[in-house]
Amino acid sequence: MTPDELVEDCGRAVAGLLGRLLGDDLVAAYLVGSGALGGVAPGQSDVDLVAVCAGGPSEELTRAVVAGLGELASSWPLRGLELVLYTRDAVADPAREPRFLLNLNVGPRMPYHLERDPAAEPSHWFLLDLAILRDHGRPLTGPPPRELVGPIPRRWLLEAVRDSLAWHGANEPNLAQTVLNAARGWRFTEEGVWCSKQDAAAWARARGGDPATVDAALAIRHGDHSRPLDPARVHAFQGQVLERVERELERRAP
Repeated sequence: MTPDELVEDCGRAVAGLLGRLLGDDLVAAYLVGSGALGGVAPGQSDVDLVAVCAGGPSEELTRAVVAGLGELASSWPLRGLELVLYTRDAVADPAREPRFLLNLNVGPRMPYHLERDPAAEPSHWFLLDLAILRDHGRPLTGPPPRELVGPIPRRWLLEAVRDSLAWHGANEPNLAQTVLNAARGWRFTEEGVWCSKQDAAAWARARGGDPATVDAALAIRHGDHSRPLDPARVHAFQGQVLERVERELERRAP
């Protein structure tokens, strides 16, 4: 089984479990992240999944979902599962601070995280995921994503890209992730296109975005640590992308 097939297989197992627990309340489940955009990296990639339900499940049912998904993901040969659960109304009219019901990270090689209060999380990640879902989400069950996920203003997304760059600069210990996130944000800023981290790296490299740093980040993502990243060059690359995002926001200012 290829890495892409493995992610899809695990995603379908999650959708099946949600269907059994939520029944008719489950509206849809979609792969996002590398499972939708491509570029799955063994040992690095998660199963990124967004699920949509008609209404909020009960407290007891929510606990059953969390426990069931934890047990399911514990045996995966992947980092784990990142699942966000929304109501249909929340995705139909996305807000600057998306209103999720459940944000769960669980698996054998990722820190456990469970949050049910959207105000406690940085909103930019969820806004970006919904944008990628709308354009590229792969249905595991339910209709095409554009039938459920409403449009998101470009300015909001540029602000979310800016905020993601700031978050990486302050919090992300994995410099390769910082470089590849910046490359993907740069391409969206210039072309309005969401793509895999691998495709974003190739795009940035072709435009003179510090090819050595981009190549090293991509190699690290695929398990080759022979070329360590220079923090100063990572910071400079990220700063250049941030300047481009800020200029685009200024250009679009009312």
